[in-house]
Amino acid sequence: MNKANVIATLVIVSTVIQQGLTIPAIGFSAVLSNDTHLGNDDAIKYDNVLTNLGNGYDKWCGHFVVPTKGLYVFSCSVMATNTNTITVGIIKNDKSVLPVSSANSPWETSSRIVVLSMDKGDRVWVRRLAHDRNIQGHYNSFSGYLISTET
Repeated sequence: MNKANVIATLVIVSTVIQQGLTIPAIGFSAVLSNDTHLGNDDAIKYDNVLTNLGNGYDKWCGHFVVPTKGLYVFSCSVMATNTNTITVGIIKNDKSVLPVSSANSPWETSSRIVVLSMDKGDRVWVRRLAHDRNIQGHYNSFSGYLISTET
């Protein structure tokens, strides 16, 4: 488990503790197990699920389905292979919300965080938008968690 995944998990746990029992514990964190080749607009299927409180994340399609309406935080990190650049995007219900681009130097990772108001049943995932098609396995992650049921 890399440092970013540990931090994401700790943030989820600390948020849950701060909110007590008034807000359900909903959060997920997942990474890729292997280097992955992506086609045009492919969803990234983060297959190594580290946390899935509320069972909203589906590793088979790479989507998080919102189980409870509220305000959520989502984050994504990306690293292409070698000196290539790749741009992926955090997607909400088929609309690109936030692009994330890796640098074009070896071993450079980029990440972004976004706060979104979500309705029950909304979907969020990460997909390839442009440039290279290959990403490094465990350096790519996707996480999200509920911070408030008030929107």
